[in-house]
Amino acid sequence: MMDMPQPKSPARRRAAMTWLVLRESVRAFLANNSLETAATLAYYGFLALVPLLLLLVYFLGVILRSDTVYENMLDFTDNLFPAFSQSVLEDLLKFAQRSTWGLVSIVLLIWSMTPFAGALRSAYQRIFKPERTRHFLLGKLFDLGAVLMLLVIFVVLVAGNAFYSVYRSEFIPAHPALLAALKSVSLFLLAFGVLTLFEKVFAPVRLPLPVLLLGALTVTLLLAAIRPLFDLLLHFNPNYGYAFGSLKAIFLLIVWAYYTFAVMLLGAEIMAAAWRHEALVLRSLFDGNLSRRAADVLLDRFARDLTPGETLFQQNAPGTAMFYVLAGAVELFAGSQKLRVMQPGEYFGEMAMLLEAPRTATAQAGPAGARLAVIDRSNFDTILRENPTVVKALLKEMADRLKATDQKLNNHGG
Repeated sequence: MMDMPQPKSPARRRAAMTWLVLRESVRAFLANNSLETAATLAYYGFLALVPLLLLLVYFLGVILRSDTVYENMLDFTDNLFPAFSQSVLEDLLKFAQRSTWGLVSIVLLIWSMTPFAGALRSAYQRIFKPERTRHFLLGKLFDLGAVLMLLVIFVVLVAGNAFYSVYRSEFIPAHPALLAALKSVSLFLLAFGVLTLFEKVFAPVRLPLPVLLLGALTVTLLLAAIRPLFDLLLHFNPNYGYAFGSLKAIFLLIVWAYYTFAVMLLGAEIMAAAWRHEALVLRSLFDGNLSRRAADVLLDRFARDLTPGETLFQQNAPGTAMFYVLAGAVELFAGSQKLRVMQPGEYFGEMAMLLEAPRTATAQAGPAGARLAVIDRSNFDTILRENPTVVKALLKEMADRLKATDQKLNNHGG
């Protein structure tokens, strides 16, 4: 009888799965040209920034004094965008205060931000590859809603910071170290919360809460690590962007936006890999890239052991899953006639599963037993949808089996 592997420890399985998710996230990040996408998003984000700041100034001016708006907008932009030019904000404030605002102006400014939301929505669709995409009009409405959500969040954050600045002395002791620590923790938690909501809105699939929190935490930590590095770069290289002259501040802003969106896309790839981690493990069976770590996860999570001669399924039974032979052998019978013996590295049962048809044969373990990986319909659909090479290999295997069947029938008829 075949020796069955011992179950792996939970810690080892978690470590193997973590490594697989990280590896596949980086691979997908590069395969999806996410650095180029980040550059596109930085461009659209910069174009959307001016309308966003103008709208923030307008709506904040309704509830706050002009000097309070300026101070808190300066603090907001400094926290969000390193090296943001104070003169740029002053010009925006002067323009907003001198302009006559009407409903048409507000609508146009809001609509001018929707291309950014559309570009971000498209980037997330490429990452998650949902089965269905939104209709064009629904997509535009989504972009508009996302812009309004972003505007409301920023208004609440800046207004909240203003009220906090006014009333903090009444509740918090005026201790510099304590205030600095509280500010750092508050900014981290706010960024984490906003990014969690952001990922929830833009992800085109329904993600479990732990996956959302994982993606938001990853992006928040990476941004928190990159921010001081960017400040050090500007400190030790003050002439960075000097060639752009008076546009240096804009250049630095675009560079920071590029870094930010690259990190966000990497976080989205991590969420996508964590969401379909089962399909990632099973895919490695078909593309021939089954690493030892992936195998450690696979054997315990999806394996089914058969004793010698044990029946896996009967002919005409419903086909709800397919099977991949990890060890041992499986014999296929039509009635009393043995059709084929499936060896390690081969799979069977996919036709009945895909067609939702009855099994055309009976499967039972060979004399030494068998160890199988069970692949259900949802995971297999994910594998086929996202991996054209697997589809090609599957079609080739089906064609070879049909050819072999035809040859057997011809030989039998002859």
